[in-house]
Amino acid sequence: MSSNKRYYWLKLNENFFEDDTMSWLEEQESGKDYIIFYLKLCLKSLSDDGHLVRYVGEKLIPYDVNALSRLTDTNKDTVRVAMKLFLEIGLIDQMESGEIYMTQINEMIGSETDSARRMRKKRIQEENGRKSLTSHCDTNVQKSDTEREIEKELELEKDIETDKEKDAVSPSHNTEVFDVLSERKVDMSKSQPCYKISQLLHDIDDIKYLHKAIDIAESKGVLKAPYILSIIENWIDDGKDTYTKLVKHEKQNVQHFKKQYGTPNHLSPEQEAQINKLGF
Repeated sequence: MSSNKRYYWLKLNENFFEDDTMSWLEEQESGKDYIIFYLKLCLKSLSDDGHLVRYVGEKLIPYDVNALSRLTDTNKDTVRVAMKLFLEIGLIDQMESGEIYMTQINEMIGSETDSARRMRKKRIQEENGRKSLTSHCDTNVQKSDTEREIEKELELEKDIETDKEKDAVSPSHNTEVFDVLSERKVDMSKSQPCYKISQLLHDIDDIKYLHKAIDIAESKGVLKAPYILSIIENWIDDGKDTYTKLVKHEKQNVQHFKKQYGTPNHLSPEQEAQINKLGF
């Protein structure tokens, strides 16, 4: 069975362009260009819950004017002015690390899996086909192999969702995670990333994993829940989905660093500081 890819789309309220913010933007010189640019940014951020960020390994590379211009095929001057306006009116939030967060995106995200997408299209085709059928058509045609496979995939999705509901994160677990975030003085003004962190840590089941992510965020000067969430998600995507695997990977990094720059006795204060940031 092929992988069940998830598709995302942007949902706009019917009064989107009558909204005070959008009306004001449209009134500006080149306002229509700013709105198109904004919608392009929203689309680019859909699969990452509204975050626009690039990583090289574990290093965060902020988007600058040139990169955003290439990403959205938008004139650089338009990008420069629009980003300043978006920040001023609260459409985006730019963290100290350079990560861009689309503040309104949570109300605009829609998604469905590949199998659900195929079934929806099939139902539309069947509905259109029924309208054109003549009275002598056989209504008891056997289901095709493709249809049966799609239905199995949909049943599997339902089972997965049911299991998720059964294994829902307990309130006590949420409390523990939120207490750590609060004690470490993490900015929790955006609640959704906090709950996502709690959900991921429920599977990992080791609070030291969270402390390690907070340590990195603190060293970067970005003690914000969305940034900590992005660190954890990147670790999981890289296969470091347990605290043991994470520690093993960091020890390997330290050994590589020491091999490249020498033993601690031969390291400069700056190099020693880099090793210390890894926690060993």
